[in-house]
Amino acid sequence: MSKTCFFTIVSNNYRHFARSLVASVRRHDSEIDAFVAICDGPLDAADSRDAYEEISIRDLGLPKFDRFTFQYTILELNTAIKPWVIATLFDRGYERVIYFDPDIKLFGSVAPILARLERADIVLTPHLTGRLDDDKHPSELAILQSGSYNLGFIALRRSEETRRFVAWWQSKLLRDCVVDIARGLFTDQKWIDLVPGMFTGVAIERDPGWNVAYWNLKHRLVTRHDDGVRVNGRPLLFFHFSGFAPGSRLLSKHQDRFTMENLAPDVRVLADAYATDLVRSGIEECRHLPYAFGKFTGGESIPDLVRRCYREDFPWDEPHPDLWTAEGQKFVIDWLNRPAPEHRHAPWLTRLAATLHRQRADVQVAFPDLAGAHSRSYAQWFVQQAAVQERIPESLLAPVRAALGAGPGTPWAAAGAGEFSPARGESGMLRTAYRIAYGVAWRARRAVKPLTSQAFRHRVRHALLRKAYFDDTYATPPLATANGPPASEAGAPAALAVVYPAHVMHRATGPAAETPGVNVIGYLTAESGVGESARSMLRILTAAGIRVNAIDFRVGNVSRMNERIPGVASTVELHAINLFHINADQMFIARDGLGQSLFEGRYNVGCWAWELSEFPDAFVPALGLVDEVWTLSTFSQQAIALKAPMPVLRIPCSVEAPPVAPDREKFGLDAQDIVFFAMCDVLSVPERKNPLGIVAAFREAFPGKERVRLLLKIGNVEFQPDLYSRLRQAANADPRIVLLVGYLSRPELWSLMATIDCFVSLHRAEGFGLGMAEAMACGKAVIATGWSGNTDFTRAENSLLVDYTLVALERDLGPYRREQKWADPNTTSAADAMRRIAASAELRGQLARRGLETVARELSPTALAPVVKTRLAVIDAILRSRRHSANPD
Repeated sequence: MSKTCFFTIVSNNYRHFARSLVASVRRHDSEIDAFVAICDGPLDAADSRDAYEEISIRDLGLPKFDRFTFQYTILELNTAIKPWVIATLFDRGYERVIYFDPDIKLFGSVAPILARLERADIVLTPHLTGRLDDDKHPSELAILQSGSYNLGFIALRRSEETRRFVAWWQSKLLRDCVVDIARGLFTDQKWIDLVPGMFTGVAIERDPGWNVAYWNLKHRLVTRHDDGVRVNGRPLLFFHFSGFAPGSRLLSKHQDRFTMENLAPDVRVLADAYATDLVRSGIEECRHLPYAFGKFTGGESIPDLVRRCYREDFPWDEPHPDLWTAEGQKFVIDWLNRPAPEHRHAPWLTRLAATLHRQRADVQVAFPDLAGAHSRSYAQWFVQQAAVQERIPESLLAPVRAALGAGPGTPWAAAGAGEFSPARGESGMLRTAYRIAYGVAWRARRAVKPLTSQAFRHRVRHALLRKAYFDDTYATPPLATANGPPASEAGAPAALAVVYPAHVMHRATGPAAETPGVNVIGYLTAESGVGESARSMLRILTAAGIRVNAIDFRVGNVSRMNERIPGVASTVELHAINLFHINADQMFIARDGLGQSLFEGRYNVGCWAWELSEFPDAFVPALGLVDEVWTLSTFSQQAIALKAPMPVLRIPCSVEAPPVAPDREKFGLDAQDIVFFAMCDVLSVPERKNPLGIVAAFREAFPGKERVRLLLKIGNVEFQPDLYSRLRQAANADPRIVLLVGYLSRPELWSLMATIDCFVSLHRAEGFGLGMAEAMACGKAVIATGWSGNTDFTRAENSLLVDYTLVALERDLGPYRREQKWADPNTTSAADAMRRIAASAELRGQLARRGLETVARELSPTALAPVVKTRLAVIDAILRSRRHSANPD
């Protein structure tokens, strides 16, 4: 046996990282023993890629095993067992033990580490060896809060001093290996700040080639040479890919300093190679493996809040049944559902509900008087929001709901002092709408937080809370300053963050303007389908000679905002007609943020799309904010009209291609290849766009070496790394499949459209089908699923329609709910269409000509301008009639 070993710790869903780490060490040091501590249950079957000795968490001698494992989140538990693994390896006779985080890759021998251990008992690496003086995250303060030394690496030599250190570390991690920045704790790592002062023989290694990662990359120049990789001229020993995910736009999800685009080219090469390592090591199979300590024995997931409540409130030595048995589950659920000791007079304030209030500063600010006026309002908030915000299961919500006297279908219980009362507040429907708006805003908080001030978020958040859970007597609490008490966002996620650029904010201050024209309010610069819909309306209005006030709204849309707004006859004053190109589920947030005065006295049109045959009940309250709806297709029109008590008109997107020449050289395409092209933005629910179905059809159509290519443009892959991994696997297996990752500028996209031979959309549902229409505008053949919004313009004479069957969704996907139906395109039918396109230049030309004619006749700005102009004239007459009725003299 070697006297040296290294180890890492993973749960099963991170095994691919461990496999990659072990392989990288063994490439340089094959004789060193490798161990992986498995913080999970055993696999169902062995995997040959697990080329290491496993240590089960159950073999570490953890004190009170069920309590120890129940109290911690998966991150906390994986770090908490570290000193117990070290002690186990020392007990097995190893003299030198090295720990690496699983997301580390070695680029050289560990010999320098062993040499350091000749003179030291403990070797650490600092997070920083230089200043972080920009405005990016993490800052120096963030590093200070998480710990001066990075515990992704530690090396130890067995000695009495080291054993003393390990025993001390175990005592700290027994109960306090937690992420609690407010208390000065960050898992196992923050405790190590004390180690250089408390123990002798501690070495701090500052070699720039050790532990290179996002937090120190600003100070380290990584360059590749014939003899290896160097960092500031020193050999790269190991790179720490903390927070890295294949296909993500960011080098690490824990920072915003380095994107894959702004990385130094040599670092990008390392990252790409590491992504390949992870795919080879089984990222797709591993990341979905269940966590043995993630659920109660009855199958319900254990929320982090439950673990924290138990850890902080249940006495460590008080007896109870084993928590990983059915009896133990019943015990802990009953204990969590009992009234909190400090609120025995209020049975709806359970231990868990009280813990959430105690841990969330934003909730404390919203409901400060938990012992009195805000008791019931907070309980109502808990039963309606805790499932989404904290993933609390129904078994822990039901007792609160029952104590309030409300069943699962009852939105409001009896009101107490200072709370909502139906006789005094908003109507039930509006109250429900505000609750939905509050929930939507909460989910969008991270995406838009960097774009707004804390004061603005605070104001809007509490405006929504007032409408959703209180009456107008609710007073918005003051925002704390840097010198005042804790702000409402301290220690908790922001409930709402929105952005309204100052240069497009035109709030109304009086009656509607008399000047004819419209206000187009929407995601005008978003590189997305809903953004292009708004810009298409601007083109139609320009063609119709209508004056426009263009207002760029950005809430709830996380797409890149780099599109140019088409030139319009823009005005400064507001007009009497509003066209809201804002999703229905965002309309209440738009109303509260843009101001009620923008809506009042005007004719409000919701320009919406919907992709399924049933308009969601959750969107129905938004109909109360508009006078009529314009939608993009007959399909959407029928779905919305079934629920809308007002006119619903079909106004499709305008499409007009600029004169662009094909450029195969630019996109690396051979002149002889037949090129198929498809697009998918994962923010639009990839299951709906169905890129995997397109890949499957292509491979079925062309199993040999046919001269064909499939270009698949996929955007925002960082939100769906699993999907990206599967697509990369397909592209690696068939070099004729090319992934175009990220955004293309509008000129680049038009150039690509001009270059391809056929556009393919095997969608399961479309509200309109913009990509298909744009391909037709470029004179390209189209293959499309013969269902939903695109069938207005993709017909048998101008495209190849793919057979389908209607199927029910098996689970919720984004806004699409389980049991709703959409199309399942037939792969064989799609493959046959692809073969027909590839085989016949005549067919391609015929479809291209007919598609071009359809778009010019039905979807061009000039074709749609009279339709819009006529309807606006009718609306103007309605407004005049309203004004006359209000002022008959």
